[in-house]
Amino acid sequence: MRVLERHTAGSPMDETLKWTNLKRHEIAELLKEEGIEVSVTVVDQLLEKHHFRKRKAVKNSLVGL
Repeated sequence: MRVLERHTAGSPMDETLKWTNLKRHEIAELLKEEGIEVSVTVVDQLLEKHHFRKRKAVKNSLVGL
């Protein structure tokens, strides 16, 4: 999705794994600025269609060693 180009990151080990740092309502706002008015439900569907995943925080137990 063009709106997410500057807000997308991914895994260097798996090119199919990508995520965005934007919240669903922020994506809906950016789309609205482009002239496309959608709900956050539609944003969820678009993210799934384009294979975006929710990024999960990972606790690193090696910190401080």
